[in-house]
Amino acid sequence: MHFDLKITVPADILASDHELAQAAGRGVSNAVKRHLVERDSRGRSDGLPRTGYYGDAASGVTTEVNGSRAVVTIHKEGVALHYYGGVVYPTDAKALAIPKSIQGAGKRPAEADPDRTKFALVWPKGKTTGTLRDKETDEVVYLLVSKAKIKEDKTVLPTDAELESAGMSAMEAIL
Repeated sequence: MHFDLKITVPADILASDHELAQAAGRGVSNAVKRHLVERDSRGRSDGLPRTGYYGDAASGVTTEVNGSRAVVTIHKEGVALHYYGGVVYPTDAKALAIPKSIQGAGKRPAEADPDRTKFALVWPKGKTTGTLRDKETDEVVYLLVSKAKIKEDKTVLPTDAELESAGMSAMEAIL
């Protein structure tokens, strides 16, 4: 046998769907921002200086509420690529430049060597990779590649459970 139980709660006790969506969106947004700032503070795995990339991503987090739905968006190029993974190809150059030393960290080659006198291009014939090397020290400043495969990294964002908890806690706070 099946019974439906219906409970009616006076409307003035509960927040509206829109208010709950705002609270949930704010809670999720705050959790994402905290996570990105914390990730930024850990530094890079390759030992190069931090560029502030994830901190910038945190400042680009917005929340839009439409009725009973909240959408949290990160307005930072590349965050989705790191989260989902994918392949990057050069668009305005013949190769992608991957920094390999402090001289190149957080800069494009043209910014690190604006006069094009400091670095030497080494690209062996028939190879798909090359380097830009410091002419004085022969240090590899940039690795040049025809494409880069970015691995999926779900740690870019908090876990689904953490996001759900943040949203629920924010909604409970207004009830």
